[in-house]
Amino acid sequence: MSNKILIVSVFSSLILMVLIIQSNFSIKEDDACLCTEILSNESFLNNKNKMPSVKNCIDKFRNFENAHLKCIKYFEFDHPEIKKDSLKSI
Repeated sequence: MSNKILIVSVFSSLILMVLIIQSNFSIKEDDACLCTEILSNESFLNNKNKMPSVKNCIDKFRNFENAHLKCIKYFEFDHPEIKKDSLKSI
C-alpha cells in the first residue's frame, strides 16, 4: 500500500513540475511589449524557425499590431490635470 502511495505521489509531482516549467517558459499577455520589439524586427521574423521566442510571439499575438495594442493596455497612463487661469481669456 505504501508503495502505491509513493508511486502516485512521485508521478503527480513529476506532472506538476512539468506543468510549472512549461507555464514559466510560455509567452503571456505581460510579454506583449517584448513581442512588439521582436515582431518589429525583420531579421527576427526572417529567422523565426531558429528562434522559438519569435514563433511563440507570433502564435500568441499573430502580428505586431495586436502585440502593440496589448502592450499599450498593459500600462496605465495618468493624464495631467489641466488648470485654467481665470484671469486669462480663452
